[in-house]
Amino acid sequence: MSDEEFCEEESVSNTSKKGDGNFRKARGEAKKGELDEQLKEYINEWRKQRAKEEEELKRLKEKQAKRKEIRAEQEKKLAQQKKEEEERLRKEEAEKKAKEAEEKRKRLEEA
Repeated sequence: MSDEEFCEEESVSNTSKKGDGNFRKARGEAKKGELDEQLKEYINEWRKQRAKEEEELKRLKEKQAKRKEIRAEQEKKLAQQKKEEEERLRKEEAEKKAKEAEEKRKRLEEA
């Protein structure tokens, strides 16, 4: 091989190397762009899913708050009923004692 042929071959291989480098760079950028796009899609899907989960959580918390409110109302009603029942029993007991005392007084007056 002569020096001239060697020079030609060397310049062709250098040009071909530069072309390969440019091709690799372009392919790498395209792949990077594709990965960026996939990442954006993934992030958007994650955000949608997160929004759904937060909405569900909010709904469940509202439902729980309603249940708590209903339970508090029921407990309040039960406490009121218990209080009324105790008051009724006290009145009955007081009336019974008053009746007994009245009967005892009448018996004592008669005797």
